[in-house]
Amino acid sequence: MGSHNSNNRAPRKAALFSPDRYRPRHAAKPKNLGRIGARTSVSASLLMMSVAGSATPLAMASGSGEAAPPAPAAGATPVAGTVAAVPVLGPPSTWVVTTPAPVLDIPAAVEVAAPEPVAVETPVAEPAPAPPPAPEVFDTTGDPIAGWINEAIRVMRAQGVPVGGGDVQAIRTIIDKESSGNPNAVNRWDSNWRAGHPSKGLMQCIDSTFNAHKLPGHDDIFNPVDNIIAGVRYTISRYGGFDGHPGLKSIRKGSGYRGY
Repeated sequence: MGSHNSNNRAPRKAALFSPDRYRPRHAAKPKNLGRIGARTSVSASLLMMSVAGSATPLAMASGSGEAAPPAPAAGATPVAGTVAAVPVLGPPSTWVVTTPAPVLDIPAAVEVAAPEPVAVETPVAEPAPAPPPAPEVFDTTGDPIAGWINEAIRVMRAQGVPVGGGDVQAIRTIIDKESSGNPNAVNRWDSNWRAGHPSKGLMQCIDSTFNAHKLPGHDDIFNPVDNIIAGVRYTISRYGGFDGHPGLKSIRKGSGYRGY
């Protein structure tokens, strides 16, 4: 019996001095300390998230006692194989509602059509007017008598009188023999003078002959051009041309000039 009691008392003494015997009743057993510590860590993590507004799963994982990996830098390219961080909102009391900035209605720029190029017309230079044709020259002597003969022939040709350059020499011969080239000559010695109607001008026409053979606008018997016109037209009308003129026929026969 003594040995039996001694064996039973030894374990009881050990139980009396066991550390668990003097632990407060409300204290959790060691096996609950890990659970309480985890809850405390989670509460601290939630508090941090409420203050920050959001937390990543990595921050929550750090509450378990494990070291949280560093957050990736802004703009860094995520590494393959990693999970994209999802923001976690805090409690509604911590949400901050911001008014979005107003959207400005900016009208589109009005496109102004480029002005069409104006065709510039290059002024076409008008051709210079052709110079008037040089008057036809019939008598090329170049003296004043030649000028009068040329003008008289141009006037007569314009009126259809059959006269031309081949008649110049005949006209000059009559002028030389009748008046010696003086447009104001008056015959005061022949029969016409004695009859009261003297011969006048370059080709010595009497007034009646001049008036019958002049052309309109050429009415001056002492005008050299007018006098030539009347004398030539009288020769053509009376003798059929210069070949029948009595003074010229006499010269061709070798005799002296005869007045007509």
